[in-house]
Amino acid sequence: MFIFNTTFVVSQSKFDKWLVWLKNTYTPLIKNIVPASEVGIFEVMSTENPEEKTISVQWKVATPTELEVINRQSPVVLGQMSSDFGNEILYFSSILKSL
Repeated sequence: MFIFNTTFVVSQSKFDKWLVWLKNTYTPLIKNIVPASEVGIFEVMSTENPEEKTISVQWKVATPTELEVINRQSPVVLGQMSSDFGNEILYFSSILKSL
């Protein structure tokens, strides 16, 4: 199993609007591109800044090919998100493999 993880740091003032974007734009788009993928959305509990939330979005896939599709497509969508939200949302992605 492989996981494409993106961690988002979202200001409290933009969180509700961003969550709508996540659920109505990003998640359906990736799910449409890689139908066999499973998504998990988690709040990171170890953060200490009350003015922001840290969210981990994890796409689980079975093959390196599916992982590569998400790795290629995700930056396009996330780039559009950055245009819409500016510096109110920071993010980074990582690729994980089960041992």
